[in-house]
Amino acid sequence: MLKTLTFLLLNSICAVAFGQDSMEKIIEKRAREMHRVINLDDKTQWKKFIKENYTQALIDRPMRAKVQTSDNDNTTTSTTEDKATDNLEAKAGMFSRLHSDFGNSKIISIKPVAENLVMVVKGEDGMMGTFKFKFENKTPYLIDAIGIEVGGDLNR
Repeated sequence: MLKTLTFLLLNSICAVAFGQDSMEKIIEKRAREMHRVINLDDKTQWKKFIKENYTQALIDRPMRAKVQTSDNDNTTTSTTEDKATDNLEAKAGMFSRLHSDFGNSKIISIKPVAENLVMVVKGEDGMMGTFKFKFENKTPYLIDAIGIEVGGDLNR
């Protein structure tokens, strides 16, 4: 009986450890695939990626952009929301802008932590981008939110 309980306990621990590792690998693979797709100049591929990797809630959510500008004395923040009736088209528009900024970028770092992941990329011109992903915490671990911070230049 004790051997059976020990065996079951060890199997449970291994299953949890394997499941966590599996989740991290899956979310990292999704982030790397998004980077690969951003490098493509193909709206059809962008939409395909969105449909296959975003939660329906994220697809349905209107696009929002928070832009901060600053001069020597002031910092101004503005938020815009795209109220397009076709949210998939709006998301593809975001990929178009990302392609313009990071079309030939390289991944500098990628760090999964639980259902979150941070990926830093560097464009050919030295511009840095930090992609912050939030994934579902259950299979198939689809992307549920993305935040992107653009800035910094390694060439300065």
